[in-house]
Formats: sequence, C-alpha cells, structure tokens
Amino acid sequence: MARLLRVDFGLLLVVALLSVGSLVVIGSATQMDVTGSPLYYVQHQVQWLILGTLLMAVVASINYRDLQPYAHYIFGFSVLLLLAVLVHGHSALGAQRWIALGPFQLQPSEFAKLALVVGLAQLLSRRRRLTRMRDLIVPIAYAALPAALVFRQPDLGTALIFVAILVVMLFMAGARIWHLLLLFGGGFALVVLWIYAHLNFHVPLPLIHAYQLKRLLVFLNPNVDPTGSGYNIIQSLVSIGSGGMTGLGIHSNQAILTFLPEHATDFIFAVVALDFGFAGGAALIFLYLVLVWRGLNIVSEVRDPFGALLGAGLVTMLAVQVLMNAGMAMGVMPVVGVPLPFLSYGGSSILTDFLAIGLLLNLRLHPGQLTFRA
Repeated sequence: MARLLRVDFGLLLVVALLSVGSLVVIGSATQMDVTGSPLYYVQHQVQWLILGTLLMAVVASINYRDLQPYAHYIFGFSVLLLLAVLVHGHSALGAQRWIALGPFQLQPSEFAKLALVVGLAQLLSRRRRLTRMRDLIVPIAYAALPAALVFRQPDLGTALIFVAILVVMLFMAGARIWHLLLLFGGGFALVVLWIYAHLNFHVPLPLIHAYQLKRLLVFLNPNVDPTGSGYNIIQSLVSIGSGGMTGLGIHSNQAILTFLPEHATDFIFAVVALDFGFAGGAALIFLYLVLVWRGLNIVSEVRDPFGALLGAGLVTMLAVQVLMNAGMAMGVMPVVGVPLPFLSYGGSSILTDFLAIGLLLNLRLHPGQLTFRA
C-alpha cells in the first residue's frame, strides 16, 4: 500500500491524456489515407499503446538499480542494432533507419536514446570527478559512437537529441559549465563558421548531405525554395494558421492535410493546431510542461547518483523531442524529423516513450539511499 502511494498519478494522467489524444489526432489526420480502412493507423496505434502500457508497468515494478550491472550491455546491444541498420536496414524517404522484423519495422535509433541514458548514467555515476576538461573525453566518446551511427543513417534530429542528453547528464554529474560551453558552444560555432565558409568560399562540407544543409538553412526563409526544401515548413504553417483560435474540428480539414507531409508523424503538431486551433496547441504544450515538471520532481527526490542521472537523461530526452518537433512545425527550428512523444504514430517511438515513463515511475517507487551531489 505504501508503495502504491508513491506512484505519480499526475504523470500517469498526462500520459493517458496524450495517448488518447493521439488516437483522435491520428484518426483525423489519416482518415483519407489509402490503407483499405479509415481506422488502419488508429488500430495500430492502439496496439502500440497497449503494449507500451504493459512494458511501462513491468519496467516500473523492477528496481532500477538492478539495471546497473547490465547498463553497458544494454548500450552495447543498441550500438549493434545501429550497425545492423547500416548493413541490412530498410530505407524509406531517403533514410536507412529501420530493421524489418516480420510486419514490424524496428527503428533502433529510438531505443538507442534510452540505452544511451542508461549507459551514461552508469558511466558517470562511477566517475569520481569531472572538473577537468580531460575528464569529459570518455563520456563524450561514449555518446559519440551511437550519435555518429545515427547521423550516418542519416538522422540529424536524433543525433542532436543524443548531444542534448550528453550535455545535461554531464552537467548533472558535476562538469563545469564553462567547460561545457567551451566544448559544445565552441563546436556549434565551428559548425556555423564551416557552413558559412562552404556557402561563400566553397569549402568542402563532407559530413552533411546537400538536402540536410537546405533544411538547416531554409527555415530562416522557406519561400526561398517553396516547392522544395521549404515546402514542409510552408504547409505546416498554413495548417497551423488555418486552425485559428479554436480550430476547424476533426475530419474537416482533409483538403489542407493532403498537402501536409508526414501529417501523422513529424508534423502531427500542425494537425493538432489545425483541428483544435491555438487553444488546442497551447493545451498540448501545457501537458508536456506538466510532464517535464513531474519528471523533474521525481529526479529531485532520488538519492543516489545513478538514479538521479538516469532521471535527468530521461526528462531531457522527452523535453528536447517536444521542443524540436513543435519548433519544427512552427517554423522556428529546422526540419529534422523527430516524433512528438506519445502523439506521433509509430511503434518504436511509442514503446520508447512508455519505457522512459516506466523508468521515471520506478525512480519514485525506489528512491535509493545515497545522497546525490552534483
């Protein structure tokens, strides 16, 4: 009974609302898609939500500290899956990100985010200090391996999520802020200067594909290439603007959605704004803010380094995805293609989201005994 009282029902309520909302929005967005059934995507999403809920319950019931001896094995297995994608992966929309497992298309990069959080939590919790610049070499190299493999697919958005997870977890583990600013801020500045040199002085830019570079630049002015790289952003903004204050309602927007790419996955936030208007979009952002707030509350209660780092990484993973997806749909961030947690259609992303929530619930059920000091 005492353990039941420690369950964060507020967090569960937010997850339930987002999950039910996903069925409504996906049903509205995919009604006219050619699948043989108007409820094809909704039915599949229900299956993933049920499976995700079961996995969440299982993960929440097992003491998270039991993961510690296997943390690096979990991480290593995720790296093997990413390598398998490069060799035997399934390609779609110009990217090779999936492994076919019968009728299910597994996207290892989604689970790799979770594996990175678990692996880094174990690695950083065992390091006595991170006060010197050289102390950051090992954890940066640790995270760079899966990030590079994901970037190679190519999947710039997920690779950037890996970077965000790394920065926050390093900070939580005690790394100096000015070291992080120097390394990652300096790295960002170097990339910007390199891109500038490429555009103005034709300096080779070998790591970024031409279409990725266009996506990174065109969000500043989508009308530069309205039928090419700027098309997705323009159609997303049209959808959001068409929703007005209260929206057009579900199933009443098919003419607009015909032109909106990836309306059930990457641009599902635009569908929410189209169906339910500014009010619906604001309510959705509020739910995500509550989710992050509840997650941070849980992290603040954890008393051991591994658990605190684990929770910080999980909250960062979810929060950054929301920021990138909603920002992309509203045209304030480049189009990088990341799912909106619990709302976007897709088995791998939904299961990863529920596993993350299961671990956060676990942290509250098993708070640990050691005091954590960053």
